[in-house]
Amino acid sequence: MTASVLLQLLVSGLSVGSIYAIVALALVIPFKASGILNFGQGEIVTVGAYTALVLVGFGMSYWLVLPLTVVIGLLAGIVIERGFIRPIMAAPEFTLVIATFAVGLILKSAIRLYWQDNPFALETPLNADPIHFAGVVLNPLYLWVVLCTLLLVVFLAYFFKYNRLGKSMRAVSQSHDAARLMGIGVERVLMISWGMSAAIGALAGILLAPIVGINPEMGHLVLKALVAAVIGGFTSLPGAFFGGIALGLVETYSGAFFGSTMKNIIPFVLLVVFLLIRPYGLFGKPPVVRI
Repeated sequence: MTASVLLQLLVSGLSVGSIYAIVALALVIPFKASGILNFGQGEIVTVGAYTALVLVGFGMSYWLVLPLTVVIGLLAGIVIERGFIRPIMAAPEFTLVIATFAVGLILKSAIRLYWQDNPFALETPLNADPIHFAGVVLNPLYLWVVLCTLLLVVFLAYFFKYNRLGKSMRAVSQSHDAARLMGIGVERVLMISWGMSAAIGALAGILLAPIVGINPEMGHLVLKALVAAVIGGFTSLPGAFFGGIALGLVETYSGAFFGSTMKNIIPFVLLVVFLLIRPYGLFGKPPVVRI
């Protein structure tokens, strides 16, 4: 295999891994704040793609549709938290997980009621001719996905380190009781964390739609995002990013060397290996229990 082919696989792996990383980040943010794993996150990605489709149908430009889709995702996340999660927040964890799974099924069924299973394409200004550079064919859509992922990671790093709300979210992720004693509105922070998660999921949807098309089953990629989050450490935002990139690269290279069957198997083999050997992932830390 030539160096140009290896570089081509690298670019493809980074773009695929960037999508996994975005969805993994969307999973980790509410989990850190509330301890709830949102199995409906994949359907939020799907809703983001269909939202962009509707807005484009109104004649809006892609550059206006992009921020509007993210804002609509933010509002949808707040509604889900206020309407479905907060009323049962004191329920057992298993009940909460089933509730998020049910929300995802409701969203998918609602999409099928109107659009059925018909696939749709989302045209963007980035649907241009590939760029040829040093023997590598660069798809502008893939480059855009990688760029958006990097910008998102930089924004989140700044937000959680320097922004007052970001610091409050970090405090809530450590201890709800301690955060309340410090005067932090825990319920407000939880609401915003779910809103941010949905906004990031909607961003993933609009980035993914021009590449794979829009259909009700787009949300299945949440399984790969779960693997990425486990690899990186489910309580670590940097871990979610690096886990997604690593998974995308492993999946792409394994598909090239071993075929499509191994490409679909290896990520879940990695999941089992990490759960057995390093259950807290590459960046995660075991919880400290004081007696």
